[in-house]
Amino acid sequence: MYLPKKAALGLALVGVLGGFAAAQATTHLANPSQTIVAKAATTVNAKTQGMVPNGTTDNAPKLQSIIDAYSADDNVTIRVPKGTYLFTNATLKAIKLHSNITFDFDDGAVFKISKGDRIPFVYPSPSTGYDGGISNVTWKNATFSGDYTTSTGQAVFVQSLNHASNVTFEGCTFDNCESPTGHYIDIDGSHNIDIENSTFTGFNANTDYDYKEAIQVDYSNTKAMSYHNSGDKYDDLPSYDVTVNNNKFVPLANASGSVKSFAPNPIGQHVVYKKGVGGIIHDIQFTNNYVQDAKPLLDDDGANIHFVMVNNLTISGNTFENKSALGSGNYIRILNNQPAIAISGITIKNNNFVNLDPNNRYIYLDTKKGGGISDVSVTGNKITSSKSQIPFVITSGMASSDITISGNTNNKSKKISDPEDIKETTKLKGSSTTLTKKYKGNKKTNKQQTFYKGVANQYAKLVSGASKKYGLYSHIKGDTGWYLFNKADGWAQQKSSTVYVDGRATASSGNWYRIRFSSNTNARRYWIRSGALQFDKITYDDVNKTLTTLKKYTVYTRVFNDKLLAKTAGTTADLSSRTVTITQRARRVSVLNHKTSTYYQIDGKYWTRALAFY
Repeated sequence: MYLPKKAALGLALVGVLGGFAAAQATTHLANPSQTIVAKAATTVNAKTQGMVPNGTTDNAPKLQSIIDAYSADDNVTIRVPKGTYLFTNATLKAIKLHSNITFDFDDGAVFKISKGDRIPFVYPSPSTGYDGGISNVTWKNATFSGDYTTSTGQAVFVQSLNHASNVTFEGCTFDNCESPTGHYIDIDGSHNIDIENSTFTGFNANTDYDYKEAIQVDYSNTKAMSYHNSGDKYDDLPSYDVTVNNNKFVPLANASGSVKSFAPNPIGQHVVYKKGVGGIIHDIQFTNNYVQDAKPLLDDDGANIHFVMVNNLTISGNTFENKSALGSGNYIRILNNQPAIAISGITIKNNNFVNLDPNNRYIYLDTKKGGGISDVSVTGNKITSSKSQIPFVITSGMASSDITISGNTNNKSKKISDPEDIKETTKLKGSSTTLTKKYKGNKKTNKQQTFYKGVANQYAKLVSGASKKYGLYSHIKGDTGWYLFNKADGWAQQKSSTVYVDGRATASSGNWYRIRFSSNTNARRYWIRSGALQFDKITYDDVNKTLTTLKKYTVYTRVFNDKLLAKTAGTTADLSSRTVTITQRARRVSVLNHKTSTYYQIDGKYWTRALAFY
């Protein structure tokens, strides 16, 4: 049986044939002679039509064949059932779309790419002009998933729009698949683009291209395109009417919660073509989004949101937060670098700036080489930071009459410190447990005793047979009030061979550690002889190099879990300079899982994780 692509006048297509679900036909006045043409809306099941969600079969050729089976007149919806659909570039280098197509993903449906492969989704433009490309493309609930390995590099999915219009991304996820030298979505010479309720995760940036953004709003120019489609036309037209609302831009995290790769810079662009004679980017809405731990950009002019030559830009209702990343040079920069063109209509309002602590300023409006920036409003923003001396708005080349700054607040937060840190005491106290009549504290007999504190989350492993060989004490033997617990009050609390260590002592009676059998800092503490514990193995070697901190990590007086115990000395955010000299490297092998962690000594004094610099 044969199902025609186009229905004749009055024909209703119903039923399912070969996996193609025919939907209702609708009529439209299509030409001046009032001829009535029927346009069918068709739904196709990607799995039924041959796509294989097993995570190993290359689905690129099959998806392209499904797309090509329909024309723009078919208003086709491709439904993607649950499963992992692998894409490789072994056969195809790109997936080419056409107008009037919707991709509707079931929950759990994933387009996957790996092993350094790269697949662009191309929006062709065979003609110049804003109507030269395709239109009416929608992605619903789509997940694009990639990976990064040192051996194969970054696997990439990218949306490459040239002269496209009426394109929507709704509820999509872009996970670890941004090009190190490119973007997740290239919007070039395009308009009426909506990106809402979506998530953009991870950016393994090439060092020279760490300014790249997840969403580039740019011009129809070959240099702006992620993929050069054969036969496409370019004319330097700017993009406009772009809405990015209620999305998340977040980092990839390690199991510990620390940053594995930073969040992508959310939105922006960096170049204007032919001095803007064809127009400039305009009518951009970036609203109600959440951005966490974007890649620190350390240049004086670096910014996580950067636009050059833009009119009518609104940045409103967003939360920008650093939990693990350190600050950039600036967070928002608007630049006019064209002397013959003035830009206007910049609104930055009702945003939350949380622990960003930029090196220079939060917002930088720069027209010292340009034709002016006017009608700027910076109002109702809230800053949460421990550093009140950082300027919020700096302008260069602007008149005060061109900008309104009002209603912005700076609520100082408490200085970030290690939550496990122990308060300074002249001497660590013994168990807080009240003595019963059964026990009687002993008098002090030690002629010498010294106590040291450490952060409470350090740990050790009990040696084999420790519970039989070593006793648990209320305090070190020989100190005032010491006593030995019996097993009912001591070793019976042991659940595993791991103990948590927050203090040590040297005394006439020997070397001691204060331990807990629980990570809970309120758990009962005991003192035990040092021979009962086995600590991590730490080896050291000398180095001499200069590095710049990028992430917020705790700074210690010693390598964490050193048997002499480390104290906290703040975080890398508290260092007087982001650029430091590394004088030693330490490799710590965990006594629990045998994993190796690397630490660097800063300026011959403090230690922090090597990950703070990468």
